[in-house]
Amino acid sequence: MSCTPTFDRCTMKVCARRGQNAVVAFLALCASLLALAVGPHAEDSSGGWMQEFYSYLPAAPEIRAPDLDILPFWTDDLKKAKRAYRDGEYGKARRYFEKESEDGNLVADWYLGHIYRLGRGVTQDNAKAYSYYSRVADRFDDDERDEMRLRICVDALVRIADYHRTGDEAAGIPRDYARAIRIYRLATTYGHPAAQYALGLMSLRGQGMKQNPGQGLKWLLAAARKRYAPAEAKLGDIYWDGEMVNGDRTRAVMWYILAKATAKPEEYPQIYDRYDAMLADVSEEERLEAEARATVWAEQYPAGSSQAAQSGE
Repeated sequence: MSCTPTFDRCTMKVCARRGQNAVVAFLALCASLLALAVGPHAEDSSGGWMQEFYSYLPAAPEIRAPDLDILPFWTDDLKKAKRAYRDGEYGKARRYFEKESEDGNLVADWYLGHIYRLGRGVTQDNAKAYSYYSRVADRFDDDERDEMRLRICVDALVRIADYHRTGDEAAGIPRDYARAIRIYRLATTYGHPAAQYALGLMSLRGQGMKQNPGQGLKWLLAAARKRYAPAEAKLGDIYWDGEMVNGDRTRAVMWYILAKATAKPEEYPQIYDRYDAMLADVSEEERLEAEARATVWAEQYPAGSSQAAQSGE
C-alpha cells in the first residue's frame, strides 16, 4: 500500500492554506498602516531562531511524543495490547492491535508500524511498517483539533519520509529525496525533532539539496534541544572527528552522555557502544568536564519536556 500521492496533496494543501493566510495577513497589515494603527509585532514563541529556516502563518503547535496514556482512542483491546507490548509479549500485543486496526484505529496502526519496523516479535518487514504508517499519515489534517491525534499523524509522516530518505529496494520503497524533504519541512512546522535531525543530515551531506554544513548543524542543534538522541550522537561524532568544527573530545563526550540519557538501548545500541569506546579513550579530567557540561545542558533542556518518539537514521 502506498499513500504517497495523499502525502503530496497534504503538503500542497497546507502550503496553499498557509499561503492564503499570509495574503490575508498582508492585506490586513496594509489596511492597518493606512489607518495609522499598526500595533507591535508578536514575538516568535521559539525565540526567533526558527525564522532563519521557514516562516509559516499561522504558527503551528509544538509536537512532542504522543502521550498514549491520555489519548481518547483507548478501547479495552488497545489497553490489553499496550500492556502486552510493554511486557515484551509482542505476539499477544500484535493480535490485539491487528483487531483494532481492522476497525480503523490509528493508534493500533501506529503501533503496528513500530512492531514491523523494529521487528518486535516478528521478522522485520519495512513494507508492512510503511503500509501501517501510511494508513496513519493518510489521516493527517492540519485542521485537526485533537493535539494527540495530530502528533501521531505527524510522527507517521516522518516515518514515511525516513523510508524515502534512505530507500528500501527490497520493500519496494524508492529513495526520493525531494518527497522526503517536502514531508520533513511540513513536520518541522510542528517542531518534530526527527524531521529537524533528518534535514540536518541531508544538509550536511547535500542530499536532495545544496550541501550546507552551517544550516545542517543548526538543524541538529534544534533537534538536540529537544533531547533527540540521534541528533545528540551525531553532534558528538562531529566534534570527535573534527568534521566542520574544531575537534573537541570533551564536547564530543558531553553529547554522547546526553544521547545515552535519552536513547533506549534496545533501539540504539550503537550509541551505548560508541559512548563506551569514547570513555575508554579520554582522560579522567576530560570525562569530568564533559559530565559537568552535560549537566548544564540537561538542566536547560531537560529530557521529557519536549522529547519526541525516537525514529533514528
